Amino acid sequence: MADDVRTQNEVRRDTLPGTNADGALGYGRANRYGEQVNYNVDRNVLADEGSYYVATNATPGTAIASVASADGYDDTEALFYLGNTHASKHVYMDYLHLVVKVAGANGTDFAYAIDVATEATWASGGTAITPVDVNRETNNTAPVTCYFGAVVTTTGTTEKLMSHGQLTTVIKVIGDHYLFTFGQPALAPATTIMEAGAQHSVQRSCPPIVIPPAHAMSFRDFCTSQSGAAQWQFEAGFWVR
Repeated sequence: MADDVRTQNEVRRDTLPGTNADGALGYGRANRYGEQVNYNVDRNVLADEGSYYVATNATPGTAIASVASADGYDDTEALFYLGNTHASKHVYMDYLHLVVKVAGANGTDFAYAIDVATEATWASGGTAITPVDVNRETNNTAPVTCYFGAVVTTTGTTEKLMSHGQLTTVIKVIGDHYLFTFGQPALAPATTIMEAGAQHSVQRSCPPIVIPPAHAMSFRDFCTSQSGAAQWQFEAGFWVR
């Protein structure tokens, strides 16, 4: 009788394997049932292995103020900052959802810009956010620095613009929703009125955003003639691999 020859892979569910350099041989990986794990960005798989994280306001219902005088594009002002502190893994943006709780003063032509720098650019300001692993069983700590609000970043030459555009032509309204997705099928680009009070739901499809080790992403919002800070509830999803 021929010998029973079966492929064996290393079980890695509660602890993720380390990364391998280009050209190096890597072990096959199995789940707890012995099934071979193939690379798949399905969010349920990422969540189960402890690679998916969510960042949001620490206290539900308590908004965070942005820059008061964000009256034009400025690469030293950001609303959301995410820096990758891992030595070898990459951070992949999934979505960013913003809800207006205080509209701010004045401001028209509400717009945004997203850039990635090859270095940490956070200088000061904003509220420090601790992202959470959506799988409480693995309960990993996200290898990132995260700030939201009136964030001040350094001006440099390493930032590359990844996405930008206009969101509305009028001042923000309390209850506005802005949803940004990254590397996903295109969303409806039109603004949908939610209520007679001119609340809007704005969806934007952005390109995939990869934040390599020691790099940082900044999401910047700005308006024409804004003179008072808007306040926000937010939620951001990303994974680390």
